[in-house]
Amino acid sequence: MNPTHVIGGYREFAPGAEASGFCESVWIHQTPYGPAPAGAAHRVLPEMGVSLAFQGFRDAEGRPRAWSAILAGPKLRAQVFDLVPGRELAAIKIKPEWVGPLLDIDPLAVESQVVDLVTVAPAQADRLHDVLARTRSAEAALRALMTAMLAARRASRTSPSTVACVGLDAVRRRAGRVSCGQLATRLGLSDRHFRRYVRDSTGCPPKTYSRLLRFVDATWTADRSDHPVWADVALSAGYFDQSHFIRDCIALAGISPAALHAERRRQVIDDHGMSALSNPA
Repeated sequence: MNPTHVIGGYREFAPGAEASGFCESVWIHQTPYGPAPAGAAHRVLPEMGVSLAFQGFRDAEGRPRAWSAILAGPKLRAQVFDLVPGRELAAIKIKPEWVGPLLDIDPLAVESQVVDLVTVAPAQADRLHDVLARTRSAEAALRALMTAMLAARRASRTSPSTVACVGLDAVRRRAGRVSCGQLATRLGLSDRHFRRYVRDSTGCPPKTYSRLLRFVDATWTADRSDHPVWADVALSAGYFDQSHFIRDCIALAGISPAALHAERRRQVIDDHGMSALSNPA
């Protein structure tokens, strides 16, 4: 798979065609053994998706150890996590409107939380345990998680509203650069009814979702440059101007765009470091 975005030990990929209806992306985050670069941390950007993940470590043969299946809930503000040497996360990010039908939970019930899957979806955790225990790589863990969610999708007797699915897919395709009022009109709805459909499916107003996507898009654009031109980054992401983007960054990430960019650059792991992912002991 070719990643759609890479920053440090984080790699994100587009889902396959069969999963694209309910899956926003798949991703892997790996931290090498050994000391992390000074000042490095992983600030998870705001998002409304819920990630079903393998989290743990692997021995020299790739066997999982000290691991569990987890859910990482939506985040309306960025969260900082330490870079734990040798830790692996392999996850599929479920679209917020599909979390209820597939996992039978309210996505906002796990907002800003990382919880053991067994505490919120014990049957799914039981089905995943043995197959994840047999994996020998992050990629194999991704395949196991995706197989489980494809089976859950086929077995599901409920679906999100068509309005929520179509509307939010349009918002995602444009990375938040879309007028929710105009989108409601194209769907033949009033703005109020469109907001209700989206809120009922995700717990979040469509404008809030758009705001988070726009901010992530701007951050990813900056990631691709050693020296971003912030006015250009802001305008390409759909902000009114650079000041608007700066205010949003401070509100959503807690730091300025320049500080966020510098923090993310410190996560970059060179090829030698990535080759040391397996435990040398």
